[in-house]
Amino acid sequence: MEVFTQLLIAIMAVGITTASHYSFLNRLKKWMNKTRLPPVLTLLGVVYGITLSQLIAALWFAISIEISIYLGLGAFKGEVFVTFIETFYFSLINLTTLGMAPVEPTGHLYLLAGLEAMTGFLLVSCSASLIFKTMNKQ
Repeated sequence: MEVFTQLLIAIMAVGITTASHYSFLNRLKKWMNKTRLPPVLTLLGVVYGITLSQLIAALWFAISIEISIYLGLGAFKGEVFVTFIETFYFSLINLTTLGMAPVEPTGHLYLLAGLEAMTGFLLVSCSASLIFKTMNKQ
């Protein structure tokens, strides 16, 4: 039963994160096509918008991690988390697939962490596409 609960939490996190990121990218694309700013400022606006969207994506996953830990679905081994910002840091590092956090998930939290890394890779790919479109805008 625990694995199904964790899977449900993970699927919800992937869905919310993807919808949120899509909304950001769609708005950025519309803004990019309408703006009359110089190309370098347009590019900066898109990059800052994407960065904000990635931070929000990491926040959604950090909340999902906290819920999973609260429900006893897993924990972390390594340094002990004492604040939400440390969970957010793990999520941000995991979402970018960098994987340099000083902790490792245990139990069913592996499932959520794995799906977060996969989702992060896909979202970065979508973001790169918008950056390329912005750079090629004439």
